[in-house]
Amino acid sequence: MNEVDEQGWGHVHHAAFNGYVKSVERFVTAMEDQLEFTTQDNLHSTPLLCATMSGNIEMIQKLLDLGAQIDYKDNRNHGVVEIAATKNFVETLEYFIKLNNPKLPVWKNLIKFLSSSEDDEAEAAGKVLRILTTATQDGPSPNLEPFVDSDGVLAIVKVITGFVGEEAKVQAFNVLVNIIENDRVKQQVLKGGGIPPSVKLLKSENKALLLPLLVVLKELCKDKQYADPVVANGAIPAIVKVCQTVNDNDIFVQAIDALGNIAESDPEHRTTVGGTPGLFSTLVNLFEDCTSKALVLSLTMAIAKMVRGDKNNQEKYVNEYGASPLIMLVRVRNKDIQLSAIEALYCLADGNDFAQKAILEEGAVMPLINLLKRTRAPDVQEMSAMALWALAGDDLNERRSMAGMMGVPLLIEFVTSLSETLHYIGAEGLAVLAQGPHSKATLIGHANGVQPMVRLLKSDKEYIVACAMNAIRYLCVGTGYVPHPKNQATVQQARGIKSLIALMVNSRNELIQVQAALTLACVSLGNKENEEHIAENLDFSFIHVLRLLYSENEQVKLLAGEALAAFAFNNVSQQREIAESGGVRMHNFLSFLESKDEYCRCSGAFQIVVLARIVPDEDQASSSAIGIKLLVDLLEFSQKEQIQALTCDCLARLAHTRAGVPAAIVSINGVELLCRLMMSQTEQVRYCAAVALGYLTFDHTAERQLLRRCREQPYLVKVLLYHTKYGKISKSFLEGWNHCKHIGLPPIPEKPKFITAKDSITYLSSIKEQPPHARPLTILSMGADTATGETATTSGHHSSPLGLFRDDRTATNVTGRSSRVSRATATFAQNTPRSDADLTPAETPKNEDAPMVTSEVTENPTEDRL
Repeated sequence: MNEVDEQGWGHVHHAAFNGYVKSVERFVTAMEDQLEFTTQDNLHSTPLLCATMSGNIEMIQKLLDLGAQIDYKDNRNHGVVEIAATKNFVETLEYFIKLNNPKLPVWKNLIKFLSSSEDDEAEAAGKVLRILTTATQDGPSPNLEPFVDSDGVLAIVKVITGFVGEEAKVQAFNVLVNIIENDRVKQQVLKGGGIPPSVKLLKSENKALLLPLLVVLKELCKDKQYADPVVANGAIPAIVKVCQTVNDNDIFVQAIDALGNIAESDPEHRTTVGGTPGLFSTLVNLFEDCTSKALVLSLTMAIAKMVRGDKNNQEKYVNEYGASPLIMLVRVRNKDIQLSAIEALYCLADGNDFAQKAILEEGAVMPLINLLKRTRAPDVQEMSAMALWALAGDDLNERRSMAGMMGVPLLIEFVTSLSETLHYIGAEGLAVLAQGPHSKATLIGHANGVQPMVRLLKSDKEYIVACAMNAIRYLCVGTGYVPHPKNQATVQQARGIKSLIALMVNSRNELIQVQAALTLACVSLGNKENEEHIAENLDFSFIHVLRLLYSENEQVKLLAGEALAAFAFNNVSQQREIAESGGVRMHNFLSFLESKDEYCRCSGAFQIVVLARIVPDEDQASSSAIGIKLLVDLLEFSQKEQIQALTCDCLARLAHTRAGVPAAIVSINGVELLCRLMMSQTEQVRYCAAVALGYLTFDHTAERQLLRRCREQPYLVKVLLYHTKYGKISKSFLEGWNHCKHIGLPPIPEKPKFITAKDSITYLSSIKEQPPHARPLTILSMGADTATGETATTSGHHSSPLGLFRDDRTATNVTGRSSRVSRATATFAQNTPRSDADLTPAETPKNEDAPMVTSEVTENPTEDRL
């Protein structure tokens, strides 16, 4: 029975190895010492170890049932765990794990085997551990926790830092790939010192090692606390070098993902990534001849992470002509790639004028517009709209051009969609289209675009509510405070007044409250029916608006003054209600009138002129003259086109308010300054200046001054008539000009050289007419559209004279350009009514008195563009 063959194996060993269960059972029954009889070779293996060598679980179970020693180890110090690992018998190991025999600590033995200094042992342990720790369909592997509890991560770190061969390290990283998402694992890698040696291994040329290593680093870098040591150990240039030297798409994907995660983890790391020499050129080069969808997705997503919110990175990337491959990917018929490429374009353009222009020059607009109009996928539509709106930037001309290419129907569709992002873009787009010299307020009203705006007032997102109110204001009131009665009526019919009052009274955000008040003022401006609806609502009171004048937020105070001025504009009954509700005082406006910010000065000056009658602590003529003087000063000295346009708009409003105001404007050189601005390069400025001059022509002095200027420079008439065809201009001025033509004036010259085509627009109709092989037109190559109206708050350096009249209500103490104020005050003294019976607004020229001028202007504006 104890006889052995030439290999030193007995009958029981062969039977155990080959799975002869009954034979082994007979041998053990016949002679009990056969159960632990060892081979007579250099290993001295028991039958249990022989059965483990063949992986026969049935035989292993029988031997254990017969009482075999489970923790026996041969001369190599290998037990059943080590032998199963060496043979890669994972099922056998799983059997021993489930057996949970206290004499056999499977995990402890496996991890000790992994820590071996022998390459083959460490490699064998890594292979089986990789399989044992692989995640299931339901989540992480059930073996994850016992592996971590047994210090398996520290054993992996030991392999990484040890002197074993690269194959053993490959298997160690493969195990780490399976478990690295676990926070405990990351902590142990960090504390065990696994990051520095991992970064050093990036120098390896072994692709089998680089792939799992980069996967591990990619996962670690999702969190700043792990990304910091990765970056500190020089991982960024090492990963970039891998991208430059290794030609393997799978490695590229992981390396680029790792760089993207590093950039996303912290703004400083994003800057460091962008500052790595050759990074962006390497990324752009990888797009060439790339056929891997995974690589394309990794590239586009990483680029988005690297440039998001970082102007330097945005500019560095576009300087490498990196926008072109992204634009090409927009045309690819793969939704995932399209979305990723569009998001990258959005991140490139967001908040960066230089990048926006560069991307536009590459021809990004038309592919995005076509995709936006063609797709029905909500996520693609939303991302395309975001990218286009980011490309438009903050410039109102560019925004108007972009909104015009999107089109009113599509923007209204945005507003009625389920996407909050599209709600925002739709409201913003319709708002800019409703402004300026080419206002589409009527078209938007006819297309039923007002009602969706009113519905957005009920949104739970305050930024959307604010955008909706902004759009409603422009839809209801145009330049010069010209109301749009049909849109105002639509707002009331859609129960918009009730919603706005509720926001004004109940919102917890003061900015929402004050914007609701300003919107109510625009909805009711010049509209008695809406004014009555507001008055009938028991919740409405001017006290709510007056309270906001004392807010700690300067913007809220300024907007509250604008709201009161809009309510009071040409409306004596509203002025009295404001006064009876508590009224305003001069100190409410002083901070704005003395501000260095030109926008604040302009708005404050307009407010004080409109509300001068109900300011009890300041003489009406003096305060009005001060306000007008500030406006005219801004007209003369401001270098900002937006402020120029806003100032002209304010003067256009004041030019058809109470008696004395137009004469005061004229008396301090207002006509001459407005004529100068009619030659501005910006159409919005030209338009507002022309509207203001059109209303001023009802003043005889202004009419004469304007006729004189037009005789000196006949081209002014062409500008004036073009921009006032939808506004007001006096018959007397037109007759005077016709007389000048009759007696013989030189012909009106072509456009003066100092008026450029800066604001000219070419919309989609022009784009479609380009030659088949023409370079794709962009917003820049076409020229920007006009946009208008709402100006950003900007700082100026013009000094304010306000400290000069606090102690004296007359204008005699005003220094600087005091003669201008004196003339304005004197004009008011002569033209302003003094009795209560005279507290009615001056006659505003009606449509029948000043018919729209169309005969002097070509029917097609694009043929006679200024």
